[in-house]
Amino acid sequence: MKTLYGSTPEEIETIVLAQGLPKYRAAQLLEWVYQKNILAWDEMRNIPQDAREKLAQAIPLTALAPVEEKKAVTGGSEKFLFRTADGHFLESVLISQEGEAAAPGNRQTVCVSTQLGCKVHCAFCASGQGKFLRNLTAGEIVEQVSRISRMTKKKITNVVFMGMGEPLDNFEATLKAIRILIASWGFALGARRITVSTSGITPKILEFVKSTEGRVRLSVSLHSSMDAVRSSLVPMNRRYPLKELVSALRRIHRDLKREITFEYTLIAGVNDSEEEVEGVAILAKPLRAKINVIPYNPIAEFPHQAPTPEAAEKFCSQLEKHGLRVTLRKTAGRDIDAACGQLRLDRMSHR
Repeated sequence: MKTLYGSTPEEIETIVLAQGLPKYRAAQLLEWVYQKNILAWDEMRNIPQDAREKLAQAIPLTALAPVEEKKAVTGGSEKFLFRTADGHFLESVLISQEGEAAAPGNRQTVCVSTQLGCKVHCAFCASGQGKFLRNLTAGEIVEQVSRISRMTKKKITNVVFMGMGEPLDNFEATLKAIRILIASWGFALGARRITVSTSGITPKILEFVKSTEGRVRLSVSLHSSMDAVRSSLVPMNRRYPLKELVSALRRIHRDLKREITFEYTLIAGVNDSEEEVEGVAILAKPLRAKINVIPYNPIAEFPHQAPTPEAAEKFCSQLEKHGLRVTLRKTAGRDIDAACGQLRLDRMSHR
């Protein structure tokens, strides 16, 4: 469903003129939607009521309705459940980092979803365990940011495309949402404050980097340095094996000189061996890639264990001995199923 959220200046201007309204109303609408995050037509105080009524009949303002909000006991995460106009549910997360760790200032990161469900079906991720329904529109993606900002009264500083779905499988809507997020007429976020995570759709990675001119951060879900193990965790690997993926990433690194990050979900007894350390180093070192190690967050469908804190620290230190930049992610939001890999399409049946 097309809404005012998700519309570009050109699209809004077309809507305004079609209603017989002066062109300058388009600029007012842009400001109300993307910079003031309004969620009701009557909040547009400098637009006459008759004009608002015409616009409301021409196009819906929003597409999402808030259903539930949960705050983690520790870790600064809040999870939000929204209902779409066609009656489905999606989840988003706000990760708040304050103090020295978030210097300069406070960092408020929204983790957005891009699909209802996920076609990739990673074994350890709740989002892909059910059926895939549809892609989200650009409006539904950016509206998550606006609603969370309004609901929490916090200024959003960063956006990560790491919620439900594979962003590059919803390519056009993802690109349009990014354009809105970084545009001066939109949310005016710096491109480097946006991160897109992908499971490894190799042709789309190259197209994405070219389309964004390498300005948006790219995070690639690695999870294993061995094809057999990675295929069992990330079925996409059967179609786009590591050799192809790494070859594409080398082109990006060589031609655009852009930083690449690998996400590595560490699962006890699955991908935490010394052989994996060596393999990750071989893949990552030529790319000068950063490694984000994420301790596995358990879901019912994948009965494996998270590594102990000591095992996770050891894995990271072994990677660092190879000269790699490694970050061990703190688990935040696990108590409300808001941690990495725990977002579901139908949260209502998994409470």
